[in-house]
Amino acid sequence: MRMANILPAVAAAMLLVASPAGAQEGISWLDNYQEALKEAKKTGKPIFLEFRCEA
Repeated sequence: MRMANILPAVAAAMLLVASPAGAQEGISWLDNYQEALKEAKKTGKPIFLEFRCEA
């Protein structure tokens, strides 16, 4: 079998087996800035801030 025929099959198999990071755990959003800052410092991860203004 040629490599050109094998490559798409391997890529399809990888897509079926792979799962997105965190899909098992889910995301626990924090709505308190101080708690989020404390958690970010503890884990070494950045903070994602979303600002909204609803009129």
